[in-house]
Amino acid sequence: MRATRRRFLKRSAALAAGISSLSVSAGGQTQALAGAPPAGQKPLVVNHDLHTHTLYSDGAHPIPLHILEGRAFELDAMAITDHFTPGSKIHDSEAEFDRYLSEIERERSGQHDLVVLQGAEATALDATGRISIDARHAARLEWVLCDLGGYSEGTLAKTPRDKTRYVENVLRTYLGLCDVPYLNVIAHPFNTGNTNPAALPDDYPRPLLRELAEKMAAKGKVFDVMNDTIYWFSRSGIAPRALTAQYVELMKVFVAAGVRFQASSDDHRTGLGNTRWSQIVMARAGVRQSQVVKPVQAK
Repeated sequence: MRATRRRFLKRSAALAAGISSLSVSAGGQTQALAGAPPAGQKPLVVNHDLHTHTLYSDGAHPIPLHILEGRAFELDAMAITDHFTPGSKIHDSEAEFDRYLSEIERERSGQHDLVVLQGAEATALDATGRISIDARHAARLEWVLCDLGGYSEGTLAKTPRDKTRYVENVLRTYLGLCDVPYLNVIAHPFNTGNTNPAALPDDYPRPLLRELAEKMAAKGKVFDVMNDTIYWFSRSGIAPRALTAQYVELMKVFVAAGVRFQASSDDHRTGLGNTRWSQIVMARAGVRQSQVVKPVQAK
């Protein structure tokens, strides 16, 4: 038994020596995450979750519990970004939108542990850059995201059968989003794996990605690195680690252009603060600390 234990410990030590890790500060504690930054680059410190949902859209928890959990998990910052899309509470009712903002304000004002941003997640309506939130509503928010979703014609809705056209539509949509002055973040970019045809990260031509990356950097749009990206590729047949490798290579284009990044869980069902995969790919893609957003709550 002792010999077996010694062999196990010896083997474990050898494995540990061969695995790089990323040390991330979280609430004064250190968490080891697989995937180290490039040689010579300091480990990233990412302790926020800037894309989350509550009962005001399709999340699991009311705002008071949501914020309480963020405090318990010792996050530095979180953004509450319920859906502002046709059919959602805060989109269809001015009274619900007012109540939503008031509830976030009341709950965040009663504590000093956590920066809480009042936000919303809009959706692209077509490939021209039209989105489901207008400037008047966005002006009352601190963090505005926009995704590709079921209302996004030409991409996730009415997807072209020709993959080349599909990919071009996705990139054209994102280029259009860059021109929306009140938009802060492109939510879970390139979430195009569950459509027919599927578009994987490797399907996007690098010259067009560079064009988008340069415009995102110039317009100050943030790239949302969403932890559950595999969800958007669950029907594509790609292996999870292959997706990770492809996504890292795609992100490198945006890193090189100087785009800023955020980590998020896109929490719907108590995944708040879970950004392990986000931090793995940010580290492997070479995201610099200066490229990680620093959330600041409006006074």
